[in-house]
Amino acid sequence: MELAEPLGIFVLTAVVIVVAAIALAISSDVIADQSGWGRLWVGSLLMAGATSLPELVTNIAAVRIGAPALAAGDILGANMLNMNNLALLASGLGGGEVFRRLMPQQALVALLAMALTGIATLSAALHLEVRWLFLSPPSLAILVGYVVGSRILYRMTVEVADVETPAEGRSLRWGWTVFMISAAAISGSAPFLATSAQSIAAITGLGESFVGVVAVAFVTTLPELVATGTAIRQGADDLAVAGMFGTNAFNVGALAVADMFSPGESLFGSLDESHVAAGLFAIVLMGIAALQVRRQRRLPWFSVTEFSTVLMVGVYALGLAVVYRLG
Repeated sequence: MELAEPLGIFVLTAVVIVVAAIALAISSDVIADQSGWGRLWVGSLLMAGATSLPELVTNIAAVRIGAPALAAGDILGANMLNMNNLALLASGLGGGEVFRRLMPQQALVALLAMALTGIATLSAALHLEVRWLFLSPPSLAILVGYVVGSRILYRMTVEVADVETPAEGRSLRWGWTVFMISAAAISGSAPFLATSAQSIAAITGLGESFVGVVAVAFVTTLPELVATGTAIRQGADDLAVAGMFGTNAFNVGALAVADMFSPGESLFGSLDESHVAAGLFAIVLMGIAALQVRRQRRLPWFSVTEFSTVLMVGVYALGLAVVYRLG
């Protein structure tokens, strides 16, 4: 009975966040269509930022209530899960052909996400506690890296942006209205997700790191899962994959923003080996996906000579096992 209340709040909040975040992603796509932006740029920045809003708000709330392990576990666990989901969707809905149809610039988005995750992982391994007023060196490096990387990506992709037909029946005003309403719903609900997850971790004894990597990460990545699956079914492969890679980059940026709200020292100083392991496994999974992008090879369900969906799911499962044992 003690577990019933926080579990109920967690589930209810999760439903609200998922519905609102899906609407947020759809409205962002409408805004992008009406503005005439290309799929790669929309996916890596606008859709990625929109669907990552749950991570941003949840992590700020988690840090403010003194649960930095939950925040970092959510981010690094989400980055692992996104690559697992991308492999499953690419094989299940795209017949494994998704990686063969992508623009080569997709590799740039993947490299940005890997680099930012690497900074966060190294900072956790070194337990960097230094803080300058409200900003720590790792957070500064992550935010500067995200801004510079996004600018470089824009300059290299704007010339090859595809031309798309604006979404019929939905105006730019509709898009911005739904966007703002959805953002408000997420902002109001996400703190309850963080507090209930912390209570579940304390009652069950599973640990904040593991709950963040599994439970919170699963809920906050559902919008990415639905948006990516929809894009693949519509043949918008670049939008789908750029959304996943861009989300992983934005997630780490959200962790840096959350660090600004950490009372006292930087949150990176309070992380443990389980977070380092989650970050390393996320980088490995992104690396496998990035290699598929560069090689433009089909991703089979199973192969003994090639990267496959089974391999990526196996690496993800191994990562969860390692995080649970260390956490």
